[in-house]
Amino acid sequence: MLRQSDIAEKPRQNWVSAWYAAPQEMPSASLEGRTLRQIAFLHAEGEQIRVHLSNRYGHGSVTLSSMSVGIVIQGPIVRESRPLRFAGKATLTLSPGQEVEFTNLAVTFVTQGDCTTGHLTAQQTSYVSGRSDVSCCPSEFSWLAYPVQTSSYWLLSGVDVLPREPIKAIVAFGSSTTDGACSTLNANRLWTDYLALRLSVAGETCFMSVINASISGNTLTAIERPQDEYFAIPQFLFGEPGQVRLAWDACTHTGATDLIVNIGSNDLRLGVTADVLIEAYKQLVQLSRKSLRRIFGTTILPGGYTPEQAEQRRLVNQWLLDEGLQWLDAVFDLATPLRSLENEDILHAEFDSGDGVHPNDEGYRLMAEAIDISKLSGSEKTQD
Repeated sequence: MLRQSDIAEKPRQNWVSAWYAAPQEMPSASLEGRTLRQIAFLHAEGEQIRVHLSNRYGHGSVTLSSMSVGIVIQGPIVRESRPLRFAGKATLTLSPGQEVEFTNLAVTFVTQGDCTTGHLTAQQTSYVSGRSDVSCCPSEFSWLAYPVQTSSYWLLSGVDVLPREPIKAIVAFGSSTTDGACSTLNANRLWTDYLALRLSVAGETCFMSVINASISGNTLTAIERPQDEYFAIPQFLFGEPGQVRLAWDACTHTGATDLIVNIGSNDLRLGVTADVLIEAYKQLVQLSRKSLRRIFGTTILPGGYTPEQAEQRRLVNQWLLDEGLQWLDAVFDLATPLRSLENEDILHAEFDSGDGVHPNDEGYRLMAEAIDISKLSGSEKTQD
């Protein structure tokens, strides 16, 4: 006789974050009346999809209409575009600071209002129309309908999926090297993309969705940037300090259990000492453990430092490798595989994108390879 205890229960499905673009304040964009078609490369799939929109840094309301979702074929061409509704309505107005989520993925919408929230460095091309609603344009005319290209995201901040089998997510929290600066545009060759690929082929007990919560130029501490007399870059373009944005950019993702911390290089370049940065790491770990299960550190990459700053980098990395396990679940040494054999303070020429600071595609691949995936939480079937 078959007993109830002999029947394995089907795991309960839960939403999990599959893609993220950390919101930051942006310069005002001339998007009034234009149609945006934005491309998101998901790191997990599911039977249902929901999208997050953010007007966190808005100075006024933004109204979105003709919202739809579609699978990308090439460039702005999508397959099976479907309408998106919010509370049954085809139009949505985002008030300043407001963030919302949908039960489907929004790729296309028409904007009315001043857009000042987005993600500056996307490493992915999205498409903008002239001042008209072209959301229903036949796919064969998409290239004509969307003549303007942008490598930034606007208002679109995240995507969750409802997978067939429960999975967890891991968040990568960092600055430009995690943001994929200088990687090949539209090729999905950030180190987080390579990590997602490794996890996808490692077997179902290892698979996790990889969430990128980085902002180029970001610092962990609240150090002020000196302003150049002739070329002043607005401070807001580098995002709020990591200690501040951690709460919403790292600790609130649906299904997230793990965090990889890859931030601190910009602090050092702005004169933050090793002692101050180490203390900031400790505070970050303490805060993160309130909502996340496993916290991992990474050594800071070489490149772009004065001799004094390079020494501070060495002190931080030494602390991470020698004492980091008192605070972190593991420390992944990303710096050693990418350093020059002749000078540990600079990138190896084969892995340098050309600016002396950011890796190329191969360098990003090596960063992902340096992560011991056996330390990660893995899928729901993994026993802790």
